[in-house]
Amino acid sequence: MDNQRFSQRQQDFLRAAARLQEAVMQQGDSILRDATIQRFEFTFEIAWKTLQLYLLHQGMEATGPRQTLKQAFVDGLIATPEQADVWLAMLEDRNLTTHTYREAVAESIAAHIRQRYASQLHDMAARVAKLTLD
Repeated sequence: MDNQRFSQRQQDFLRAAARLQEAVMQQGDSILRDATIQRFEFTFEIAWKTLQLYLLHQGMEATGPRQTLKQAFVDGLIATPEQADVWLAMLEDRNLTTHTYREAVAESIAAHIRQRYASQLHDMAARVAKLTLD
């Protein structure tokens, strides 16, 4: 993997996290809620895939999102057990939004995004922006 690919992934993650923050700041109808969920989905995807690229470059094994998140915790990219729990909850909610749609689930996930997920993704984007491939 070259630095250019990782750098591009970093920039994509930073842009996605910023777009999610924009959506979270908006209050409104179900269309805005669904847009927020959609932005969460693509931000989460680029987040774990960026972490995966970094970990693979460091010689770690990270074959899927769950393993990548666990390895990111072991490697210190996810700093605390509480943050690790939030990241695993994000994975579960992302899986729910991808495979089914129910109004009550959408409301619950949108609340999680506003209350916990957006800030975790924003913080991780800031951490990832400082990473370099040696």
